[in-house]
Amino acid sequence: MSWPMVWKAIRDLRLTVFWYALGLVFYIVLLASFYPTLERQREEFERVLQQYPEFLFRIFGIDPQHSLFTSFAGFMHAETFGFIWPATALIFVVLSGAAAVAQEVERGTAEFWLAVPVSRARLLLSKQLALLAGILFLVLTSALALAAGAAAFGGELTSRGLGQLVLTLTSFLIAFGGLATLASAFASERSKAAGLVAGVILLMYLAWIVAGLSEEARWLRYLSLMTAYDPQAAMLGELAWYKPVVHLVVGIGAALAALVVFTRRDIVA
Repeated sequence: MSWPMVWKAIRDLRLTVFWYALGLVFYIVLLASFYPTLERQREEFERVLQQYPEFLFRIFGIDPQHSLFTSFAGFMHAETFGFIWPATALIFVVLSGAAAVAQEVERGTAEFWLAVPVSRARLLLSKQLALLAGILFLVLTSALALAAGAAAFGGELTSRGLGQLVLTLTSFLIAFGGLATLASAFASERSKAAGLVAGVILLMYLAWIVAGLSEEARWLRYLSLMTAYDPQAAMLGELAWYKPVVHLVVGIGAALAALVVFTRRDIVA
């Protein structure tokens, strides 16, 4: 392993991941501060929400029957971890992963990649490890913000629930980070790699929504990684073990495939 290249890749990402993490931390604490107000005015909120169509809740990953008001976990899932958090974190992961190889080719700096006395696999692995470090920083800062918000504003959150949430968020981002680096290994432009992965995410998201709205289309849930993303169950300490495993298998498998593709690829600098 070329650790100097790992540290360089981490330094290249540090400011980007810092600002993403800071924004998410602020949002999580802000939303947690609203929880006491929601508890006091629960009946009024329920009456308002009953006027909205069910599909609108499904779009944002909310169970309209009991997700929002039964617990602090349900509230934070509905307001943060069901849609806003993954959408924001995925932007960082997709753009960073897509830049792993494609950006070097696009900038014309691929000559450096080919000239250094280190194998291509180690070079790409360095960037993948840097992306993993960014993912862990993003997840852990968000988890600490959630724990602080729960403690400050009367939310119920156990250490088991917090640990399962960290596992859920990390494995989810690893899955799409792996797909992004795989797309980057094929592409010659960062925008094309990011666009490809964004298209895959959109298709999976639509399949997940349709599967939740129609019994006839429930088979579509098996085509989407969103099906295995369950932060509410994680915060309650009730996460099914196979869900993060699905994400980890996809992410690690895609990352290994990216190493193979990049090693065998002809690069014109």
